[in-house]
Amino acid sequence: MGPPAAGPMDISADLRNIKLVLEYDGTDFHGWQIQDNVRTVQGVLEESLAVLLCAAHKVIAASRTDAGAHARGQVVSFLTRSGLHAGKIMAGLNALLPEDVVIRESADVALDFNARHDAKSRTYSYTITVGPSALRRRSAWSIRNPLNLSVMEEASRGIIGVNDFRAFSGIPEPGESTVCTVIKNAWRECPMGYVFEIESDRFVRHMVRTLAGTMVRLAQGKLEIEEFVGALRTRVRPKLAFTAPARGLCLEEVKYGSA
Repeated sequence: MGPPAAGPMDISADLRNIKLVLEYDGTDFHGWQIQDNVRTVQGVLEESLAVLLCAAHKVIAASRTDAGAHARGQVVSFLTRSGLHAGKIMAGLNALLPEDVVIRESADVALDFNARHDAKSRTYSYTITVGPSALRRRSAWSIRNPLNLSVMEEASRGIIGVNDFRAFSGIPEPGESTVCTVIKNAWRECPMGYVFEIESDRFVRHMVRTLAGTMVRLAQGKLEIEEFVGALRTRVRPKLAFTAPARGLCLEEVKYGSA
């Protein structure tokens, strides 16, 4: 069955704001943000919206995920004058989108809602397998040997609260702050390995991947805990810091106040 056909009855004079929650496998995408001549999540979503609603629409995302990273709870918003019911927008998009992107929720929200600026916190997970995994090769980082979980837990406790994460980020954009407030984070064992989950008011580029990768090096005895903690104070990247592969990263949830 194809997407609902747009027509004269689907066009409203009233401006609306639509909130979508997306799930996607980022393996075959060059990240979220639209770019020329490469496949991006924003690009395929806006292409599908243009077909469904017979007009170009620009979407705003809560987080710009890296190339190869995934999402279970990416949130986007866009303004439209279409009268198509939010549920039909979701059904229509799911009929048009490629199989590695799925709309999980669709709803009308207040006109002033902004998926990016109104977010109170974002939660990411990072998954690691011990030994190779055929089923998780696209969604987890594979390492050879078990890790010292207590060391990673100790390091994670040190990043709670307000800290400057310049030492654990990529090069920031001009004027961009690298100060973030980590609300909670934890390491846990899972049947295949380990999962790191972190919630913060904001994240800077490569922050979660670098924290996860560097804490793994701590657990492997390649780095001392004092150097890890000290990097938050000095803002100097540890010599053996490591940015873990994007495939293990997943945007799990975005929280809002009243939207």
